[in-house]
Amino acid sequence: MTSLSNALKYATSFPVIFLSALKYHVLPEMWHGVYRPLWLLCSVINSCFSFYWDVSRDWDLGFFSGSFKSRNPLLRTNLLYNNKWVYYWAISSNLLLRCAWTYKLSAHLRHNYLTVFTFSGLEMLRRFQWIFFRVENEYNKMLTRTSLQVPMKEMTIEAERLLSPSHHVV
Repeated sequence: MTSLSNALKYATSFPVIFLSALKYHVLPEMWHGVYRPLWLLCSVINSCFSFYWDVSRDWDLGFFSGSFKSRNPLLRTNLLYNNKWVYYWAISSNLLLRCAWTYKLSAHLRHNYLTVFTFSGLEMLRRFQWIFFRVENEYNKMLTRTSLQVPMKEMTIEAERLLSPSHHVV
């Protein structure tokens, strides 16, 4: 079910892209009367769903759970970074950068190369930021999985085997 929901997140961008491309192929009256409001609705749906997915699923932050009982309000219990403001900044900037990506698809920006370049750079920044919190989330998951824990004795034996000079032929 998770994979299907993730696919749905990506699928919500298709109408935004399609309607953006449609702008110059319909009459201006049709664009302003029908397609532009539809584009705005699809843009809001895509931005909100993608934002929700990033924060709650990819980063596993409790922002949408309304968890105030945690020692880290609206966040998860185990935080890798000491400053909580980093998480709140990442959440808010992710929302703004998600909306910026959608705005970049707006048809009227098609010939404004500097704006498109700037918004593409902002999307790269959003993805770069996303990586750190995604990796942190996976690290936290690894720490909580008992089935993946290898006894220290086995790790020491394996390390000695790998580091011993008898196994390396040059």
